[in-house]
Amino acid sequence: MPDRNSFDDVDQAEHTNRCSSSLASTKTKRVFRLLGWTVGFIMILIVFGLWFIPWRQTVSASGTVTSFHPSARAQSIESMVSGKIVRWLVVEGQMVEAGDTLCLLTDINIGFLDTNLLTKLEDLRERTFQAQENSITISIQRRRQAEQRYEQARARMENAAVEISTARVRMSRAELLFLESLVSQREVESAQLNLQKSRADSVTAMAAFNASARDVEALRAEEERVVNMAFVAMQEADVRLGNSKSRINASTIVAPSSGQVVRIAKVGSGQIVKEGEILATVVPSSNDQAVELYVNGRDAAIVRKGGLVAIQFAGFPAFQISGWNQVAVGIFHGRVKVIDAVDDGTGKYRVLVVPDLTMKTWPKSDILRQGSSASGWMILEEVPLGAELWRMFMGFPPQFPVNELPMKTEPGEKK
Repeated sequence: MPDRNSFDDVDQAEHTNRCSSSLASTKTKRVFRLLGWTVGFIMILIVFGLWFIPWRQTVSASGTVTSFHPSARAQSIESMVSGKIVRWLVVEGQMVEAGDTLCLLTDINIGFLDTNLLTKLEDLRERTFQAQENSITISIQRRRQAEQRYEQARARMENAAVEISTARVRMSRAELLFLESLVSQREVESAQLNLQKSRADSVTAMAAFNASARDVEALRAEEERVVNMAFVAMQEADVRLGNSKSRINASTIVAPSSGQVVRIAKVGSGQIVKEGEILATVVPSSNDQAVELYVNGRDAAIVRKGGLVAIQFAGFPAFQISGWNQVAVGIFHGRVKVIDAVDDGTGKYRVLVVPDLTMKTWPKSDILRQGSSASGWMILEEVPLGAELWRMFMGFPPQFPVNELPMKTEPGEKK
């Protein structure tokens, strides 16, 4: 019979083998340990890279080619009056000089249908001026005559005062002589009568003087009134003549600046155009160039005036890596000139970029036309790569609900 101890040894060996297998199965495989160390090392490299790798901040935007000075931009020519087209004197694509006639209109306003209107208004103006000048001359003469009567009345009043003084002296002398019986009673009475007459003449002279003074004041006021009315009448004649000349001159459409005529309106001779209707567009001949780019509010906060901008124009192949300005082919450069202080109504801010004269020259205006598409990278400060990623991912602006404005309805229209 087998020994019991031998069975116990076999059972213990089997138990030991099973425990060893369990411990071996719980140990991490070497490949997974290597993968963990690799991921950890990569994470450390990424952290150090985000902190130490330099990154040039850029703001990408798109827009169109324009000009910086408003006088060099495309100018729409509108009809100043409602009228009928007589004839066009230009064709599309034609080069014109400032002041050249583009189109002739006939004013259809009933107040300007008379072909001799200007001649009649000029004659009316001359007659008005002559009549008002005569009125002023007459009022001046009347005022001067009143002043002369005033001087005469004052002289008579002064003379009456002298006569009173003389009459008093004579009466006093007559009374003294009468007391000494050197003159008769009749002479004393005559002296008294002369004194009484002098006093009456003085009162009359005073009344005439006061009346002449009032006449002078009244005629001076009348002269001022006549002058003011004459000024108003002459100004009205001048204004009416000037407005008529401007209205008639508005029937001749001229070029506001030298340039090329484009997009002539689809109206021919004999057709009616309304006031304010666009007849043609003139693109001035100018080398003034600029690019208007639109950026969002997040990027507009870091854009600075005078900053460098890398630009790619439509039709000019180029290559640019954002963040590394040195890696660029076919790129043109400019400087930020203006940043709008208010958005365009959609949360976008316009940035005007002008050429950088120290770098590659932009294409000429006959090749790089206004309205061409353009893309730009505004080159800003150098920051760690992590800071730029943080700004990009965490700088989303808050979104607010925007209530739509109710649409306006015309009178009588059902909502």
